[in-house]
Amino acid sequence: MRYQIPGTLVLALAMSPLAFADTYKKSPCNAVHWTHMLEGKILLEAHDRKPLDIESLSFNVHDLPPNHRILHVYDDEVADHRPDRLTIYVDRENIFMSAYCM
Repeated sequence: MRYQIPGTLVLALAMSPLAFADTYKKSPCNAVHWTHMLEGKILLEAHDRKPLDIESLSFNVHDLPPNHRILHVYDDEVADHRPDRLTIYVDRENIFMSAYCM
């Protein structure tokens, strides 16, 4: 029995881990960087008042790049795809879940 392996997977397996990580970091919207920046944080609007005890756990959405959108996990998926746009998913409490270029 023959198995088909997607070309991107073959390329990823053939590359060294550092080269693959470097290629992944060069995504058009820098999703990996934003994932590290936002991991475990609550996204707040500028007018939201944050208590001092959560200051290190929060992030102001106005500090995100201009080309971004924030979707809640319960939002319907939208069909427009823009690879240079940072798309951020948050849960019901506005806690960061994931970031993608789309």
